[in-house]
Amino acid sequence: MAASPGAPSPVAQQYTKWVYPKPIMDLSAPELQGIRDGGDPENNFYTYWPNQAYRDDLDILIAGCGSNAAARYAFNHPAARVVGIDISPASLAHEAYLKQKHALDNLTLHRLTLEEAQSLERPFDFIEVSGVVHHLPDPVAGLKALGSVLRPNGTIAIMVYGRYGRTGVYMLQELFRLLALEQTDQDLAVVKQAIAAVPKHHVIREYMSRARDLSYDAGLVDTFLHSQDRPFTVAECLDLVRQAGLSFMGWLDNIFYYPEGQIPPDRPLNARINALPEERIWSSMELFNSTLGQHYFCACRSTRPASTYKITFAGPEFMSYIPVLRSQRVASKAGVPEGCITIKRAPWPDYVLNPVISALFLQIDGHKSIADCFAGAKLALQYQRQREDVCRDAFRYLWRLGYIFLRIPA
Repeated sequence: MAASPGAPSPVAQQYTKWVYPKPIMDLSAPELQGIRDGGDPENNFYTYWPNQAYRDDLDILIAGCGSNAAARYAFNHPAARVVGIDISPASLAHEAYLKQKHALDNLTLHRLTLEEAQSLERPFDFIEVSGVVHHLPDPVAGLKALGSVLRPNGTIAIMVYGRYGRTGVYMLQELFRLLALEQTDQDLAVVKQAIAAVPKHHVIREYMSRARDLSYDAGLVDTFLHSQDRPFTVAECLDLVRQAGLSFMGWLDNIFYYPEGQIPPDRPLNARINALPEERIWSSMELFNSTLGQHYFCACRSTRPASTYKITFAGPEFMSYIPVLRSQRVASKAGVPEGCITIKRAPWPDYVLNPVISALFLQIDGHKSIADCFAGAKLALQYQRQREDVCRDAFRYLWRLGYIFLRIPA
């Protein structure tokens, strides 16, 4: 396990004492089977490479791998070659334990900062940097360094903290700075007392109801006592990617960034938001939702042709896209009109589709184009005359929900 020289930073010292996330002792445990990291290509391949057939023999870099992520990737992707880098020797030691326990010969570990990624002297098809960029002294420099080791058609999956969804966190962080609390056991006890005592109406209560890192000490330190924590809005995510010299590809879960999944289609607000330019739609929905504590998106090199990843409904070319199911049909509740089906993608809500979208959804098999799905649906003559408009409305709706992928034919 290679290491870079130099005195540890305060962030490195934190993650050495407070190993994060909570270490997994056995990657083969039954409760972990089928669970994947947020950016895992197995779940998101057609977001990253909609013009390619699925493959698993990737060169993968987990930048800021923490105590588990690199080993988990190597375990779940035995055909891939996985490299994990981190600044915490304690985290890397646990990764090394998992590597030995599970005989992960496809895993290599290095003690490096993101900014030192080029010293690996190898390119990568896929890079995941989750929960790291927002802790860097210079997020742009860190992301730019990762871009320098990305292959021409590669993808970087990025997760950063969302500003509005973590409002309560930053209020308490400021409180704890006023109290001069440090990352000690004694001061952590004060943090625990404070979050137990905050009023029921405090905005942190809603955040705590959905946060998964507050049940153990390292997670509490990471959330409330971090020395370097900078959140991002939608607009700031886009600026980060541009300043790093990369191209923004899209969000991993469109449902959060479009009104289709959150505002009924017959409401004037839906139409007003959808009339905005794309980036303003995203920002509007971030403000409307208010709970986005994370933004998960992907980026690529600026030289990668947009035609290899950009999903657009602006012209007739979208009719050649191949829809791939990301959800399934489930039993409808009583009262659902005839001809309407219900679809589900866990953990998101059920959606009842109107008869036209229902007929088109039932044609999706991962091989037929949108045009073929329309032909197979055998819709009434009135819809045949509006073929492209009908398909655009239906498949854009399903894609914006995040309940289908759209593949671009080679």
